Amino acid sequence: MRTTEMNEGAFSGWRMAALLFVVLNIVLGINFGSYGALVDAIQKAFGTTRALASAGSSVLTLAMGLLSPLAGALMLRFPIRLLMMAGALFSAAGYLLMAHVQSIYAMLACYALLIGPGFCLIGVIPCTHVVSNWFISERGKAIGLVNMPIGNMIMPVVAAMMLQSIGLRSVFLCFGVMMAALVPLLFLLIDHPARVGQLGRSAGIGAVPEAQAARGTPVRLLREPAFWVMTIGVGVLSAAGLVMITHLAALAISRGLDLGSASLLLAVQGMAGVAGAPLFGWIADRIGGAKAFAILSLAQIPPWLGLVLAGANFPVLLALSIPVGLCCNGILTLFGTLTAEWLGRDRVGIGMGMSYLFQVPLIFAAAPMAGIIFDMSGSYDGAIYIHTASFVMIGLLFLIYRPVTASDPAGAARG
Repeated sequence: MRTTEMNEGAFSGWRMAALLFVVLNIVLGINFGSYGALVDAIQKAFGTTRALASAGSSVLTLAMGLLSPLAGALMLRFPIRLLMMAGALFSAAGYLLMAHVQSIYAMLACYALLIGPGFCLIGVIPCTHVVSNWFISERGKAIGLVNMPIGNMIMPVVAAMMLQSIGLRSVFLCFGVMMAALVPLLFLLIDHPARVGQLGRSAGIGAVPEAQAARGTPVRLLREPAFWVMTIGVGVLSAAGLVMITHLAALAISRGLDLGSASLLLAVQGMAGVAGAPLFGWIADRIGGAKAFAILSLAQIPPWLGLVLAGANFPVLLALSIPVGLCCNGILTLFGTLTAEWLGRDRVGIGMGMSYLFQVPLIFAAAPMAGIIFDMSGSYDGAIYIHTASFVMIGLLFLIYRPVTASDPAGAARG
């Protein structure tokens, strides 16, 4: 096992982070950011219901949750760069096929069997794993920068313009070409510093050593309390974030605001989210992922309770959407950071993958439950109170719980 000292100017980690920022924003923008702009066109093109037309992103999310453990395990056995290339090609095939199918069920099958598995191999988990390979001292900052959701802001507008110009099926074709175009870009990716002789282990190239692979097995993870504390905390906070993304506009409209004002709340929330990822990454670098998670959780209490008191006051609702957006988008950054801190950076892929699997029930139930509460009471206040109580519990949990720190592989890269 060897470590090669390199001068600071030769460190390639930030270049890899910049490349992953581009890749992840294209992937997220196409798969999630653009979907809302296409729902009406999908409903008309396939002659289906609004529920089925809007189900594509949900099917993709479900496939991601179910297949993430497998994707994480593959990252322990094969070069991540090759897996990401395969993910780009899977997704490209899904969109190219969608341009020709005639049934909404065939379209959803493309999301389940091609685009969802492709996202597992090229999306959040592999990108976070690669960043964790390169960084320790500034890991949170690097993960935060990679996860800034610029693509989710740009792609809805781009997709709407394309839809008006060339039609839905041509949009799908363009998405397929864009995903395939990521393959040559990924040739530039160095997924581990050891591959270029920078601070890393020579054993990290190619197959994973047997001891390391055993340490990352799913069975071993499921026996660790730190894994379950992290999964419960991230799942509860992610569920709350999804509720806000899904229902914030509906909350505003239920109080008498017009659609334009309600949409502006979502836009401001999204813009605030761009700053949330690097902000909480910066905090995590200074005080650790667990304390940063506690701050994120407890910091959401005032703005969420403020939503109850704001009524139909648009300026107040607009102001409250800023801290809500900051916190919502900081969750993913801290998830990757905490996984590396608590489980070890060699287990980021398998750790996040297994955790996503067990978060699926929480994430899927949250938005419908908020809708049920509204249907029963005519108000979102009950849902807000429930999530606010969860912020208190999760915030205290992350403040109190301290696991035995996972040993980090030798030869860590410098930030």
